[in-house]
Formats: sequence, structure tokens, C-alpha cells
Amino acid sequence: MKRFVPTLALASALLAPLWALPASAGTGSWTLDADASSLSVVSIKNNSIAEVHRFPDLSGSIGADGEATLSIGLDSVQTGIGIRDKRMREMLFETGRFASATVTLAVDADMVDGLAAGEQRKLDTEAALDLHGASKRVPATLHVTRLDDARLFVTSEQPVLVDAGSFALVEGIDALRKVAGLQAIGSMVPVSFALTFVADGDGTE
Repeated sequence: MKRFVPTLALASALLAPLWALPASAGTGSWTLDADASSLSVVSIKNNSIAEVHRFPDLSGSIGADGEATLSIGLDSVQTGIGIRDKRMREMLFETGRFASATVTLAVDADMVDGLAAGEQRKLDTEAALDLHGASKRVPATLHVTRLDDARLFVTSEQPVLVDAGSFALVEGIDALRKVAGLQAIGSMVPVSFALTFVADGDGTE
């Protein structure tokens, strides 16, 4: 019925602007277009039933100094079932204490600025995921595409795997399993994302 951990999560995975190369002095900054972005996670219950859950509350940026962030509002979880959303907020994420998951990393801003329209770069990297009071580094493979002068598109080549056990979420998952009357809920959670960033002012010059 439920179980997962973003970020995503999202962030996210979830996580997120997630390409970590040595930061360099960039000339532009970028802001996430939440309406043109998405982050979802997949939960597996009873070892065979997969369900997709989404987090529409996203915000983020890539600074001219190369610092990239993505914030995932955990209260926004959408599972398609209202009581399940409530249980995940209260029993799994404990959003009264941990309202969001955050992804951070260093970006090679010169690489981003140097992409031509339509050009894509594949990046194998790691991002720091801050979730449920813990911070861990999570590996990810990304595609970064320059759509045009004003837009960047960042996607996961494959789902980013987040281990619930690394973020003290196993107890919450077990509580969800019991209240739902399930035999099992998996603790390794795939997170997928598609993020659009818009240049700030003349930031792409």
C-alpha cells in the first residue's frame, strides 16, 4: 500500500539537479520551473505489486557559483488514495518534524553555460540527499539537455535507488505495512525525475 522514500524525494529524488562536477565560476543562474517538472517514486508491496507516487511540491535552483539544490515538499505526496497520503505524511515521513527532503551538489557551471541548444551531456555523479534527519550521498546517472537559451532539462537515465534503511525510515515502513495488513513493503525505492530549469534574467549569456 505504501512505502518509499524519495527524494524522492525526489528527489526526487529525488533527487534533482544532480550532476556533481568540480564547481567553477559560472556566468548564469537558473530556477526550477515546478509546473514543467516532475518527481515520482515506486513502492513494491507484497513483493509483486508496484505503485507510483508523486511529489508535485518542488523548488530548486542552480547558482552562478555552481551550487545546485532541489527541495521536495513531503506533505505534497500523492498516492491516489487520501488515507494513504495521510498515513505516509504522519507515519513514514513525519512531516511535522521533517517537512522536506533536499538534494544538494556542486555543478560545473561553465559546462552548463557552454551547452549549445539541443546538446545533451550524460553525467555519472553523486548527490547529497537530506531526508528524515539523515544525510547520505546517492549515486545517479543523469542527462542534462540545453533546450534553448532559456531552458535546461535534467532527467534520470535510470531510477535513482534510495535505501530507506539509510534514512531511519524502516520503522515507518513497517508501521504502514501493519496498518495496511500487508505481508511486505520493500525498503529499496526507485526515484525518477524530469526537471526543467529556466535562466534567471540574462543568466545564460
